[in-house]
Amino acid sequence: MCLDFFFFNFGCYRELDVSLNMPPQRRYISPTTVIIAGALFIFSSCGLTNSFYRLIRTRQSNEFDVLIFTQNWPVSVCLSWEAKQKTNTCSPGVNISSWTIHGIWPTKLGTLGPFFCNTSRPFDPDAIYGIQDRLEKQWSLIEKHKKHNMFWRHEWEKHGTCAAQLPQLSTEFTYFLQGLNWNSEYNVTTMLQESDIVPGKTYNISTIWSAVKKSIGKNPHLACFNDPVSKSSYLLEVRICFNKSLELVDCDGTKFENKWYFRRSQSLADANYTDCSLDTLVEYPLFIQQPPPTPTPIRPKQHFLIDMLKLIQLLAWATS
Repeated sequence: MCLDFFFFNFGCYRELDVSLNMPPQRRYISPTTVIIAGALFIFSSCGLTNSFYRLIRTRQSNEFDVLIFTQNWPVSVCLSWEAKQKTNTCSPGVNISSWTIHGIWPTKLGTLGPFFCNTSRPFDPDAIYGIQDRLEKQWSLIEKHKKHNMFWRHEWEKHGTCAAQLPQLSTEFTYFLQGLNWNSEYNVTTMLQESDIVPGKTYNISTIWSAVKKSIGKNPHLACFNDPVSKSSYLLEVRICFNKSLELVDCDGTKFENKWYFRRSQSLADANYTDCSLDTLVEYPLFIQQPPPTPTPIRPKQHFLIDMLKLIQLLAWATS
C-alpha cells in the first residue's frame, strides 16, 4: 500500500493504491479540515515545548555568585520606551532629575539568571508598606503601564525571589529597602558630577566608565540605548556588583544580553565592560519639556436647513 498526498484546487486529495487491480480512489479532504489539523498539531507541539521548559526550570539551579545593582537614567529609559512603539508614553510627573533603580539581579558568573526562583512567593503590595513613597521616587516606573505595581512585581518575582536566599534580603521589604539604600549611597548622579559629567552633553564612554570606577573603586558595566532612527547612542544604565556579603566587587565575568564581559587588560575596549559604542560619543541626555501642540481651530459645522433658510431669505429680499 502506498500513500500519496497532494493539493489540487485548494483541496487536499489522497490517493490510495489499495490493490494493483483496482483503479486509484481519491478522497477529498476540505481545506478547513487541513487547517484544524494543523492548528491542533501546533498547539500540541507548543504544549510539549512548554512542559519541557517547565521541567528544565524546575531542575535549574538557583545558585548565584554576585548581585548586579542596576541604576538607569530616566530620560534615556523614556526615549528607549517611546522608540519601541509609537503608542508608548512615559509616566507623567516621574523623577527625571536623578538616576533611579532598575533592579537587584542575582547572577551566576558566565551566564544569565537565575530567574523566578520561588513562585510560591508572589508580589504583595502590603509588604512594602512604609517605603512606598521612597520607591515612587527612587525605584519609579518610567514606562506608563495600566497596572501601578507592575514594575515592582516583575522585579520581585523574577529577581527578588532569588536574592531572598540571602538572610539580608530574605523578605520583599528588605529586598526593596536594600535597593533604596544602595541608590542613596552609590547614586550615579553624584558619581558623574564628581568628574564634571553632567546631562546635556556627549562623552566618550571610557570617560564615563572611568568616572564610575574612580568613585566606587571597582569595575562597573555600562549599557546604552541606540536610537534606530537618529542613530544616536544614549547612556542608559550603570551596573555595579556586590558579593553575597553585600560588599562591592568587580563585575568581571558577568554576562549581559548573551554577550561576554570579562577583563583581559586595562583597556576598556579589550575588557568589554560596556555594550555602548566605543567609536562614537555617547549622549547623556537632558530632558526637554516639549510644548503642547497648538490646536488647529475647527470651524463649527452649520446645519444644512439653517443655511437653506438664510439663502431663501436672501433671495426673497433680492426679489422684493
